[in-house]
Amino acid sequence: MPRFSHLIFRSALVAMPLIAANALGQETHPIDGCGKAQAMRQLFESGLDPLGNARRPPGDGDGHIGPRESMTDTDVLHNALDIEVVPASTFLSGSNTMTIKSLVDGLSTFTFMLGDNYTISDISLNGSATLTAASLGNYARQVTFPTPFNAGDTFTLKITYAGAAISHGYGSIRFSSHSGVPIVCTLSEPYFSGDWWPAKDGAPGLSGDNSDKATFDIWVTAPDNLVTVSNGLLQGVDTLAESRKRYRWQTNYPMASYLACFSSTNYNTWTSTYTYPLPGGGTGSMPAQFFVTPENDSASLRATWNESLNMMAIFRPLYGEYPFVNEKYGIYEFVFSGGMEHQTMTGQLASTDASLTAHELAHQWWGDNVTCRTWNDIWLNEGFATYSQALWGEFRANNPVPARASLGTAPTTSGSVYRYDTSSTGVIFNSGLAYNKGAWVLHGLRHACGSDAAFFSLLAAYRAAYQGHSATTDALASVASAVLARDMHPFFDAWIYGEGAPKFAVSHSVMNLGGTA
Repeated sequence: MPRFSHLIFRSALVAMPLIAANALGQETHPIDGCGKAQAMRQLFESGLDPLGNARRPPGDGDGHIGPRESMTDTDVLHNALDIEVVPASTFLSGSNTMTIKSLVDGLSTFTFMLGDNYTISDISLNGSATLTAASLGNYARQVTFPTPFNAGDTFTLKITYAGAAISHGYGSIRFSSHSGVPIVCTLSEPYFSGDWWPAKDGAPGLSGDNSDKATFDIWVTAPDNLVTVSNGLLQGVDTLAESRKRYRWQTNYPMASYLACFSSTNYNTWTSTYTYPLPGGGTGSMPAQFFVTPENDSASLRATWNESLNMMAIFRPLYGEYPFVNEKYGIYEFVFSGGMEHQTMTGQLASTDASLTAHELAHQWWGDNVTCRTWNDIWLNEGFATYSQALWGEFRANNPVPARASLGTAPTTSGSVYRYDTSSTGVIFNSGLAYNKGAWVLHGLRHACGSDAAFFSLLAAYRAAYQGHSATTDALASVASAVLARDMHPFFDAWIYGEGAPKFAVSHSVMNLGGTA
Protein backbone atom coordinates (compact mmCIF):
# COMPACT_ATOMS: atom_id res chain seq x y z
CA MET A 1 0.00 0.00 0.00
CA PRO A 2 1.57 3.36 -0.99
CA ARG A 3 2.42 5.64 1.89
CA PHE A 4 0.60 8.57 0.29
CA SER A 5 -2.75 8.13 -1.46
CA HIS A 6 -3.62 11.86 -1.38
CA LEU A 7 -1.05 14.61 -1.22
CA ILE A 8 -1.34 18.36 -0.78
CA PHE A 9 2.06 19.59 -1.86
CA ARG A 10 2.80 23.13 -0.76
CA SER A 11 6.31 23.71 -2.12
CA ALA A 12 5.81 24.54 -5.79
CA LEU A 13 9.51 25.36 -6.11
CA VAL A 14 10.43 21.74 -5.47
CA ALA A 15 8.06 19.89 -7.76
CA MET A 16 6.79 22.28 -10.42
CA PRO A 17 9.56 21.63 -13.02
CA LEU A 18 8.68 17.95 -13.16
CA ILE A 19 4.94 18.67 -13.33
CA ALA A 20 5.47 20.98 -16.26
CA ALA A 21 7.30 18.24 -18.13
CA ASN A 22 4.77 15.52 -17.49
CA ALA A 23 2.32 14.37 -20.12
CA LEU A 24 -0.19 13.27 -17.52
CA GLY A 25 -1.56 9.79 -17.92
CA GLN A 26 0.66 8.88 -20.87
CA GLU A 27 2.75 5.74 -20.40
CA THR A 28 5.94 5.45 -22.40
CA HIS A 29 8.97 3.18 -22.63
CA PRO A 30 11.95 5.54 -22.91
CA ILE A 31 15.63 4.80 -23.25
CA ASP A 32 15.66 1.57 -21.31
CA GLY A 33 19.41 1.66 -21.06
CA CYS A 34 20.10 -1.76 -19.60
CA GLY A 35 17.28 -3.51 -21.43
CA LYS A 36 16.03 -5.39 -18.36
CA ALA A 37 12.44 -4.28 -18.70
CA GLN A 38 12.63 -5.01 -22.42
CA ALA A 39 13.92 -8.49 -21.62
CA MET A 40 10.92 -9.12 -19.39
CA ARG A 41 8.56 -8.01 -22.14
CA GLN A 42 10.28 -10.38 -24.55
CA LEU A 43 9.85 -13.27 -22.12
CA PHE A 44 6.15 -12.52 -21.80
CA GLU A 45 5.73 -12.23 -25.57
CA SER A 46 7.49 -15.56 -26.13
CA GLY A 47 5.08 -17.28 -23.75
CA LEU A 48 7.61 -17.97 -21.01
CA ASP A 49 7.00 -17.66 -17.30
CA PRO A 50 7.79 -14.15 -15.97
CA LEU A 51 10.90 -15.66 -14.41
CA GLY A 52 12.03 -16.91 -17.79
CA ASN A 53 11.58 -20.55 -16.85
CA ALA A 54 8.69 -22.87 -16.22
CA ARG A 55 10.08 -23.77 -12.81
CA ARG A 56 9.43 -21.12 -10.17
CA PRO A 57 11.69 -21.45 -7.13
CA PRO A 58 9.48 -21.88 -4.09
CA GLY A 59 9.26 -18.62 -2.22
CA ASP A 60 9.23 -16.42 -5.32
CA GLY A 61 6.25 -14.18 -4.89
CA ASP A 62 5.87 -14.81 -1.17
CA GLY A 63 9.38 -15.38 0.17
CA HIS A 64 8.24 -18.14 2.54
CA ILE A 65 11.44 -20.12 2.91
CA GLY A 66 11.13 -20.83 6.60
CA PRO A 67 12.68 -19.11 9.64
CA ARG A 68 16.21 -17.78 9.30
CA GLU A 69 18.60 -15.62 11.26
CA SER A 70 18.52 -11.92 10.46
CA MET A 71 20.51 -10.78 7.42
CA THR A 72 22.23 -8.30 9.75
CA ASP A 73 23.45 -11.03 12.13
CA THR A 74 26.44 -11.83 9.93
CA ASP A 75 28.97 -10.06 7.74
CA VAL A 76 30.34 -12.11 4.83
CA LEU A 77 33.88 -10.80 4.38
CA HIS A 78 34.97 -12.90 1.40
CA ASN A 79 33.66 -15.45 -1.09
CA ALA A 80 36.19 -17.82 -2.71
CA LEU A 81 34.43 -19.49 -5.63
CA ASP A 82 36.10 -22.38 -7.43
CA ILE A 83 33.73 -23.80 -10.03
CA GLU A 84 33.80 -25.80 -13.24
CA VAL A 85 31.32 -25.63 -16.10
CA VAL A 86 30.72 -28.36 -18.67
CA PRO A 87 28.93 -26.58 -21.54
CA ALA A 88 27.88 -29.75 -23.34
CA SER A 89 25.79 -30.93 -20.38
CA THR A 90 24.89 -27.65 -18.56
CA PHE A 91 26.66 -29.20 -15.57
CA LEU A 92 28.27 -27.07 -12.88
CA SER A 93 30.33 -28.19 -9.90
CA GLY A 94 32.59 -26.57 -7.37
CA SER A 95 32.70 -24.84 -4.04
CA ASN A 96 32.39 -21.55 -2.26
CA THR A 97 34.50 -20.90 0.83
CA MET A 98 32.85 -18.08 2.74
CA THR A 99 34.68 -16.09 5.40
CA ILE A 100 32.00 -14.89 7.81
CA LYS A 101 32.00 -12.63 10.84
CA SER A 102 29.30 -12.92 13.48
CA LEU A 103 27.77 -9.60 14.46
CA VAL A 104 25.72 -10.96 17.34
CA ASP A 105 26.20 -13.16 20.38
CA GLY A 106 24.79 -16.67 20.17
CA LEU A 107 24.77 -17.07 16.37
CA SER A 108 23.61 -20.66 15.92
CA THR A 109 22.58 -20.81 12.24
CA PHE A 110 23.60 -19.45 8.85
CA THR A 111 21.33 -19.41 5.80
CA PHE A 112 22.48 -19.35 2.19
CA MET A 113 20.74 -19.61 -1.16
CA LEU A 114 21.43 -22.54 -3.49
CA GLY A 115 18.90 -24.15 -5.81
CA ASP A 116 17.71 -27.64 -4.96
CA ASN A 117 18.89 -28.82 -8.39
CA TYR A 118 22.36 -28.92 -6.81
CA THR A 119 23.51 -31.69 -4.51
CA ILE A 120 25.73 -30.60 -1.64
CA SER A 121 28.44 -33.18 -1.05
CA ASP A 122 30.22 -31.46 1.83
CA ILE A 123 29.99 -28.48 4.16
CA SER A 124 33.08 -27.89 6.27
CA LEU A 125 33.39 -25.46 9.14
CA ASN A 126 36.84 -23.93 9.66
CA GLY A 127 38.36 -26.56 7.41
CA SER A 128 37.30 -29.61 9.40
CA ALA A 129 33.93 -30.10 11.08
CA THR A 130 31.43 -31.45 8.54
CA LEU A 131 27.93 -30.00 8.73
CA THR A 132 24.66 -30.82 7.03
CA ALA A 133 22.25 -28.28 5.55
CA ALA A 134 18.52 -28.27 6.13
CA SER A 135 16.31 -27.11 3.27
CA LEU A 136 14.10 -24.09 3.87
CA GLY A 137 11.78 -24.56 0.94
CA ASN A 138 13.64 -25.56 -2.21
CA TYR A 139 15.89 -22.55 -2.59
CA ALA A 140 17.42 -21.79 0.80
CA ARG A 141 19.72 -23.97 2.90
CA GLN A 142 20.55 -23.56 6.56
CA VAL A 143 23.39 -24.94 8.65
CA THR A 144 23.35 -25.20 12.46
CA PHE A 145 26.65 -24.77 14.25
CA PRO A 146 27.74 -27.25 16.93
CA THR A 147 28.68 -24.29 19.14
CA PRO A 148 27.19 -20.80 18.67
CA PHE A 149 29.45 -17.93 17.65
CA ASN A 150 29.60 -14.60 19.45
CA ALA A 151 29.94 -11.06 18.14
CA GLY A 152 33.36 -10.57 16.54
CA ASP A 153 34.00 -14.29 15.91
CA THR A 154 35.16 -15.09 12.37
CA PHE A 155 34.81 -18.51 10.74
CA THR A 156 34.93 -20.17 7.32
CA LEU A 157 32.23 -22.26 5.71
CA LYS A 158 33.11 -24.27 2.60
CA ILE A 159 30.14 -25.57 0.59
CA THR A 160 30.89 -28.13 -2.12
CA TYR A 161 28.10 -28.79 -4.63
CA ALA A 162 27.27 -30.05 -8.14
CA GLY A 163 24.33 -30.37 -10.48
CA ALA A 164 22.68 -29.37 -13.75
CA ALA A 165 22.07 -25.64 -13.81
CA ILE A 166 18.58 -24.14 -13.95
CA SER A 167 17.96 -20.55 -14.94
CA HIS A 168 15.53 -17.92 -13.63
CA GLY A 169 15.01 -14.17 -13.90
CA TYR A 170 16.90 -12.68 -16.83
CA GLY A 171 18.81 -15.93 -17.20
CA SER A 172 20.76 -16.25 -13.93
CA ILE A 173 23.05 -18.83 -15.58
CA ARG A 174 22.64 -19.62 -19.24
CA PHE A 175 24.32 -22.28 -21.38
CA SER A 176 24.05 -21.30 -25.03
CA SER A 177 26.11 -21.15 -28.22
CA HIS A 178 27.08 -18.80 -31.03
CA SER A 179 28.44 -19.85 -34.41
CA GLY A 180 28.72 -23.40 -33.05
CA VAL A 181 30.82 -22.35 -30.03
CA PRO A 182 29.49 -22.72 -26.47
CA ILE A 183 28.97 -19.71 -24.25
CA VAL A 184 28.14 -19.87 -20.54
CA CYS A 185 27.29 -16.65 -18.72
CA THR A 186 25.46 -15.35 -15.68
CA LEU A 187 23.09 -12.52 -14.73
CA SER A 188 21.86 -13.00 -11.16
CA GLU A 189 19.91 -9.78 -10.55
CA PRO A 190 17.76 -9.41 -8.56
CA TYR A 191 17.78 -12.46 -6.27
CA PHE A 192 19.05 -15.47 -8.23
CA SER A 193 22.73 -15.77 -7.30
CA GLY A 194 21.81 -19.15 -5.79
CA ASP A 195 21.20 -20.47 -9.28
CA TRP A 196 24.95 -20.86 -9.73
CA TRP A 197 26.75 -20.35 -6.41
CA PRO A 198 26.03 -20.67 -2.67
CA ALA A 199 25.35 -17.07 -1.69
CA LYS A 200 24.17 -15.11 1.29
CA ASP A 201 21.16 -13.43 -0.29
CA GLY A 202 17.58 -12.43 0.29
CA ALA A 203 14.69 -14.76 -0.46
CA PRO A 204 13.26 -14.65 -3.98
CA GLY A 205 10.20 -12.46 -4.14
CA LEU A 206 11.04 -10.36 -1.10
CA SER A 207 12.66 -6.93 -0.78
CA GLY A 208 16.08 -8.38 0.02
CA ASP A 209 19.02 -6.64 1.63
CA ASN A 210 22.09 -5.74 -0.44
CA SER A 211 23.99 -4.21 2.46
CA ASP A 212 26.38 -7.12 3.05
CA LYS A 213 29.13 -6.69 0.47
CA ALA A 214 32.15 -8.97 0.26
CA THR A 215 35.39 -9.34 -1.68
CA PHE A 216 35.64 -12.25 -4.13
CA ASP A 217 37.94 -14.77 -5.72
CA ILE A 218 36.18 -16.24 -8.75
CA TRP A 219 37.96 -19.23 -10.30
CA VAL A 220 36.28 -20.81 -13.31
CA THR A 221 37.40 -23.96 -15.08
CA ALA A 222 36.10 -24.52 -18.62
CA PRO A 223 37.24 -26.14 -21.91
CA ASP A 224 40.59 -24.72 -22.97
CA ASN A 225 39.25 -23.16 -26.19
CA LEU A 226 37.20 -20.73 -24.09
CA VAL A 227 38.22 -17.47 -22.42
CA THR A 228 36.61 -16.70 -19.05
CA VAL A 229 35.94 -13.17 -17.84
CA SER A 230 34.83 -12.03 -14.39
CA ASN A 231 35.00 -9.23 -11.83
CA GLY A 232 38.24 -7.57 -10.78
CA LEU A 233 41.71 -8.43 -12.04
CA LEU A 234 42.96 -11.63 -13.63
CA GLN A 235 45.43 -13.34 -11.29
CA GLY A 236 46.44 -16.12 -13.65
CA VAL A 237 45.40 -18.84 -16.08
CA ASP A 238 46.14 -22.49 -15.25
CA THR A 239 46.40 -25.20 -17.86
CA LEU A 240 44.74 -28.35 -16.55
CA ALA A 241 44.40 -31.94 -17.67
CA GLU A 242 41.67 -33.06 -20.07
CA SER A 243 41.91 -29.93 -22.27
CA ARG A 244 40.76 -27.49 -19.59
CA LYS A 245 41.85 -24.07 -18.37
CA ARG A 246 41.15 -22.32 -15.11
CA TYR A 247 40.89 -18.52 -15.05
CA ARG A 248 41.47 -16.95 -11.62
CA TRP A 249 39.89 -13.53 -11.08
CA GLN A 250 39.93 -11.49 -7.88
CA THR A 251 38.32 -8.27 -6.70
CA ASN A 252 39.24 -6.49 -3.50
CA TYR A 253 36.38 -4.03 -3.78
CA PRO A 254 33.46 -5.38 -1.73
CA MET A 255 30.39 -6.00 -3.87
CA ALA A 256 26.82 -7.19 -3.51
CA SER A 257 26.10 -10.84 -4.30
CA TYR A 258 24.02 -10.11 -7.42
CA LEU A 259 26.95 -8.30 -9.07
CA ALA A 260 29.26 -11.34 -9.19
CA CYS A 261 29.54 -12.80 -12.69
CA PHE A 262 31.46 -14.88 -15.18
CA SER A 263 31.24 -15.61 -18.88
CA SER A 264 33.13 -18.22 -20.91
CA THR A 265 33.44 -18.40 -24.69
CA ASN A 266 36.00 -17.87 -27.48
CA TYR A 267 36.35 -14.13 -27.02
CA ASN A 268 38.50 -11.78 -29.05
CA THR A 269 40.07 -9.34 -26.60
CA TRP A 270 41.71 -5.95 -26.56
CA THR A 271 42.89 -3.56 -23.86
CA SER A 272 42.83 0.23 -23.77
CA THR A 273 44.09 2.60 -21.08
CA TYR A 274 42.08 5.06 -19.01
CA THR A 275 44.26 7.97 -17.88
CA TYR A 276 43.10 10.13 -15.00
CA PRO A 277 44.46 12.97 -12.86
CA LEU A 278 45.85 12.13 -9.44
CA PRO A 279 44.81 14.28 -6.45
CA GLY A 280 48.40 15.30 -5.72
CA GLY A 281 49.29 15.98 -9.33
CA GLY A 282 50.37 13.83 -12.23
CA THR A 283 48.31 11.08 -13.82
CA GLY A 284 47.34 7.51 -13.12
CA SER A 285 46.31 4.77 -15.52
CA MET A 286 43.87 1.87 -15.41
CA PRO A 287 43.29 -0.96 -17.88
CA ALA A 288 40.01 -1.07 -19.79
CA GLN A 289 39.49 -4.60 -21.09
CA PHE A 290 37.04 -5.68 -23.77
CA PHE A 291 35.79 -9.12 -24.82
CA VAL A 292 33.66 -9.77 -27.91
CA THR A 293 32.84 -12.86 -29.96
CA PRO A 294 34.76 -13.12 -33.25
CA GLU A 295 31.68 -12.76 -35.46
CA ASN A 296 30.69 -9.49 -33.76
CA ASP A 297 34.16 -7.97 -33.61
CA SER A 298 34.08 -4.83 -35.76
CA ALA A 299 35.69 -1.41 -35.90
CA SER A 300 32.39 0.29 -35.08
CA LEU A 301 31.79 -1.86 -32.01
CA ARG A 302 35.33 -1.32 -30.78
CA ALA A 303 34.89 2.43 -31.22
CA THR A 304 31.63 2.42 -29.25
CA TRP A 305 33.03 0.37 -26.38
CA ASN A 306 36.24 2.41 -26.31
CA GLU A 307 34.04 5.49 -25.94
CA SER A 308 33.53 4.36 -22.33
CA LEU A 309 36.93 5.92 -21.55
CA ASN A 310 35.71 9.34 -22.73
CA MET A 311 32.50 8.78 -20.78
CA MET A 312 34.55 8.21 -17.62
CA ALA A 313 36.18 11.58 -18.19
CA ILE A 314 32.73 13.19 -18.56
CA PHE A 315 31.31 11.54 -15.43
CA ARG A 316 34.46 12.22 -13.36
CA PRO A 317 33.77 15.94 -12.64
CA LEU A 318 30.07 15.19 -12.10
CA TYR A 319 30.33 12.13 -9.84
CA GLY A 320 33.95 11.90 -8.78
CA GLU A 321 36.57 9.46 -10.00
CA TYR A 322 35.59 6.04 -11.36
CA PRO A 323 35.02 4.02 -8.17
CA PHE A 324 37.15 0.96 -8.99
CA VAL A 325 40.14 2.69 -10.50
CA ASN A 326 42.63 0.39 -8.74
CA GLU A 327 41.35 -2.58 -10.72
CA LYS A 328 39.69 -2.13 -14.11
CA TYR A 329 36.66 -1.37 -16.19
CA GLY A 330 35.62 -3.93 -18.74
CA ILE A 331 32.84 -4.75 -21.19
CA TYR A 332 32.12 -8.27 -22.37
CA GLU A 333 29.55 -9.59 -24.79
CA PHE A 334 26.85 -11.78 -23.28
CA VAL A 335 23.66 -13.46 -24.47
CA PHE A 336 21.11 -11.42 -22.53
CA SER A 337 19.13 -8.40 -23.65
CA GLY A 338 20.65 -4.95 -23.17
CA GLY A 339 23.31 -4.81 -20.48
CA MET A 340 24.12 -5.62 -16.88
CA GLU A 341 26.40 -3.61 -14.62
CA HIS A 342 28.48 -6.38 -13.09
CA GLN A 343 30.98 -4.58 -10.88
CA THR A 344 34.13 -3.64 -12.85
CA MET A 345 32.87 -5.83 -15.75
CA THR A 346 29.75 -4.83 -17.67
CA GLY A 347 27.94 -7.44 -19.74
CA GLN A 348 26.37 -6.10 -22.94
CA LEU A 349 24.94 -7.17 -26.22
CA ALA A 350 27.30 -6.60 -29.12
CA SER A 351 25.67 -3.23 -29.74
CA THR A 352 26.99 0.06 -31.10
CA ASP A 353 24.39 1.97 -29.06
CA ALA A 354 26.56 4.41 -27.11
CA SER A 355 23.70 5.29 -24.74
CA LEU A 356 23.67 1.66 -23.54
CA THR A 357 27.38 1.93 -22.81
CA ALA A 358 26.82 5.20 -20.92
CA HIS A 359 23.99 3.69 -18.85
CA GLU A 360 25.99 0.65 -17.79
CA LEU A 361 29.13 2.65 -17.05
CA ALA A 362 27.15 5.05 -14.84
CA HIS A 363 25.95 2.07 -12.83
CA GLN A 364 29.50 1.60 -11.57
CA TRP A 365 28.89 4.72 -9.47
CA TRP A 366 25.14 4.30 -8.93
CA GLY A 367 24.29 0.66 -8.34
CA ASP A 368 27.71 -0.88 -7.76
CA ASN A 369 29.66 1.59 -5.62
CA VAL A 370 26.45 2.88 -3.99
CA THR A 371 23.91 0.05 -4.17
CA CYS A 372 20.19 0.13 -3.54
CA ARG A 373 19.74 -1.56 -0.17
CA THR A 374 16.42 -3.18 -1.08
CA TRP A 375 14.71 -3.94 -4.38
CA ASN A 376 12.02 -1.45 -3.35
CA ASP A 377 14.74 1.20 -3.91
CA ILE A 378 15.83 -0.02 -7.36
CA TRP A 379 15.32 3.48 -8.78
CA LEU A 380 18.51 4.50 -6.93
CA ASN A 381 20.26 2.24 -9.45
CA GLU A 382 18.15 2.54 -12.59
CA GLY A 383 16.83 6.09 -12.30
CA PHE A 384 20.37 7.36 -11.70
CA ALA A 385 21.80 5.39 -14.64
CA THR A 386 19.02 6.55 -16.96
CA TYR A 387 19.56 10.17 -15.96
CA SER A 388 23.29 9.65 -16.47
CA GLN A 389 22.59 8.88 -20.11
CA ALA A 390 21.04 12.34 -20.36
CA LEU A 391 23.96 13.95 -18.51
CA TRP A 392 26.42 12.25 -20.83
CA GLY A 393 24.52 13.78 -23.75
CA GLU A 394 24.53 17.20 -22.10
CA PHE A 395 28.19 17.36 -21.13
CA ARG A 396 29.88 15.62 -24.05
CA ALA A 397 32.00 17.80 -26.33
CA ASN A 398 30.46 16.73 -29.61
CA ASN A 399 26.79 17.40 -30.34
CA PRO A 400 25.68 18.13 -26.77
CA VAL A 401 21.97 17.77 -26.06
CA PRO A 402 20.22 19.28 -23.00
CA ALA A 403 19.27 16.65 -20.44
CA ARG A 404 15.60 17.66 -20.72
CA ALA A 405 15.61 16.82 -24.42
CA SER A 406 17.50 13.55 -23.92
CA LEU A 407 14.92 12.33 -21.41
CA GLY A 408 12.25 12.51 -24.08
CA THR A 409 8.57 12.09 -23.36
CA ALA A 410 7.61 12.41 -19.72
CA PRO A 411 6.87 9.22 -17.80
CA THR A 412 3.71 7.49 -16.74
CA THR A 413 2.12 8.94 -13.63
CA SER A 414 0.01 5.90 -12.82
CA GLY A 415 2.37 4.21 -10.38
CA SER A 416 5.06 4.68 -7.76
CA VAL A 417 8.78 4.90 -8.44
CA TYR A 418 9.27 3.09 -5.13
CA ARG A 419 8.62 -0.58 -5.90
CA TYR A 420 6.30 -1.65 -3.10
CA ASP A 421 5.82 -5.01 -4.85
CA THR A 422 9.06 -6.99 -5.28
CA SER A 423 7.44 -10.35 -5.98
CA SER A 424 8.85 -10.73 -9.49
CA THR A 425 11.66 -9.48 -11.67
CA GLY A 426 9.29 -7.82 -14.13
CA VAL A 427 7.52 -5.81 -11.43
CA ILE A 428 10.77 -4.54 -9.93
CA PHE A 429 12.27 -3.37 -13.23
CA ASN A 430 9.33 -1.33 -14.50
CA SER A 431 10.82 0.88 -17.22
CA GLY A 432 8.24 3.66 -16.98
CA LEU A 433 8.65 4.02 -13.22
CA ALA A 434 12.00 2.76 -11.89
CA TYR A 435 13.88 4.01 -14.96
CA ASN A 436 12.15 6.88 -16.71
CA LYS A 437 10.16 8.47 -13.90
CA GLY A 438 13.14 7.94 -11.61
CA ALA A 439 15.31 9.89 -14.06
CA TRP A 440 12.73 12.67 -14.25
CA VAL A 441 12.68 12.86 -10.45
CA LEU A 442 16.42 13.51 -10.50
CA HIS A 443 15.92 16.19 -13.13
CA GLY A 444 13.33 17.81 -10.86
CA LEU A 445 15.69 17.52 -7.89
CA ARG A 446 18.42 19.18 -9.92
CA HIS A 447 16.11 22.13 -10.56
CA ALA A 448 14.99 22.22 -6.93
CA CYS A 449 18.63 22.51 -5.82
CA GLY A 450 18.76 25.94 -7.45
CA SER A 451 22.06 25.37 -9.25
CA ASP A 452 24.11 22.61 -10.81
CA ALA A 453 26.80 23.23 -8.20
CA ALA A 454 24.34 22.42 -5.43
CA PHE A 455 22.98 19.37 -7.25
CA PHE A 456 26.35 17.80 -7.88
CA SER A 457 27.49 18.67 -4.36
CA LEU A 458 24.46 16.74 -3.16
CA LEU A 459 25.49 13.72 -5.25
CA ALA A 460 29.07 13.98 -3.95
CA ALA A 461 27.80 13.97 -0.37
CA TYR A 462 25.55 11.00 -1.11
CA ARG A 463 28.43 9.05 -2.62
CA ALA A 464 30.79 9.97 0.23
CA ALA A 465 28.28 8.75 2.81
CA TYR A 466 27.44 5.44 1.15
CA GLN A 467 30.22 4.41 -1.25
CA GLY A 468 31.15 0.79 -0.79
CA HIS A 469 27.83 0.27 0.95
CA SER A 470 24.11 0.45 0.23
CA ALA A 471 21.50 3.18 0.56
CA THR A 472 17.75 3.71 0.71
CA THR A 473 15.50 6.44 -0.62
CA ASP A 474 15.21 7.87 2.89
CA ALA A 475 19.01 8.03 3.09
CA LEU A 476 19.18 10.10 -0.10
CA ALA A 477 16.38 12.36 1.17
CA SER A 478 18.31 12.96 4.39
CA VAL A 479 21.51 13.80 2.50
CA ALA A 480 19.57 16.19 0.25
CA SER A 481 18.03 17.87 3.29
CA ALA A 482 21.44 18.33 4.92
CA VAL A 483 23.14 19.69 1.79
CA LEU A 484 20.30 22.05 0.85
CA ALA A 485 19.57 23.06 4.47
CA ARG A 486 15.84 22.45 4.09
CA ASP A 487 13.59 19.45 4.51
CA MET A 488 13.51 17.57 1.20
CA HIS A 489 11.51 14.61 2.48
CA PRO A 490 8.24 16.04 1.09
CA PHE A 491 9.81 15.99 -2.38
CA PHE A 492 10.64 12.28 -2.08
CA ASP A 493 7.28 11.55 -0.40
CA ALA A 494 5.53 12.99 -3.42
CA TRP A 495 7.68 11.81 -6.28
CA ILE A 496 9.12 8.49 -5.07
CA TYR A 497 6.76 7.03 -2.49
CA GLY A 498 3.56 8.52 -3.88
CA GLU A 499 1.67 7.33 -6.93
CA GLY A 500 0.90 9.55 -9.87
CA ALA A 501 1.82 13.22 -9.67
CA PRO A 502 1.09 15.75 -6.96
CA LYS A 503 -1.71 18.14 -7.87
CA PHE A 504 -1.41 21.87 -7.45
CA ALA A 505 -4.21 24.31 -6.75
CA VAL A 506 -3.45 27.75 -8.16
CA SER A 507 -5.49 30.85 -7.40
CA HIS A 508 -5.09 34.57 -7.80
CA SER A 509 -6.77 37.77 -6.78
CA VAL A 510 -6.77 41.32 -8.12
CA MET A 511 -5.91 44.20 -5.79
CA ASN A 512 -6.20 47.91 -6.32
CA LEU A 513 -3.04 49.78 -5.44
CA GLY A 514 -3.33 53.53 -5.42
CA GLY A 515 -6.52 53.39 -7.45
CA THR A 516 -4.89 51.40 -10.28
CA ALA A 517 -6.02 47.86 -10.93
